[in-house]
Amino acid sequence: MTKIWHPNISSVTGAICLDILKDQWAAAMTLRTVLLSLQALLSAAEPDDPQDAVVAKQFKENVEMFQLTARHWTNAYAGGPNANKDFDDKIKKLIEMGVDEHEARVALSSYNWDMERATEQLFS
Repeated sequence: MTKIWHPNISSVTGAICLDILKDQWAAAMTLRTVLLSLQALLSAAEPDDPQDAVVAKQFKENVEMFQLTARHWTNAYAGGPNANKDFDDKIKKLIEMGVDEHEARVALSSYNWDMERATEQLFS
């Protein structure tokens, strides 16, 4: 499964917060309809109805950091073109401390790439 940093998709489980996948599902829906709805959600996040509250908070309070983090996750998990050396260096430092790479990425992403706060969360 390709991991994604998005308010409406869980960064832990990959669960998607989309009404047609839950209570608005209808047997008459086509695969095309579902995929178009998913594409629309990915293009226009709904941070007021989040699946991942941490990501939604970042999206609402610091959209620039959200965009940098989302680009980083795209690079790390889907081969996207936007590498971020500063983010990669922080992840490497945590790996050297014995932290799993994905856990390091989640902690740093969750704390706006603040190494001190992420380290505190990981080791407390």
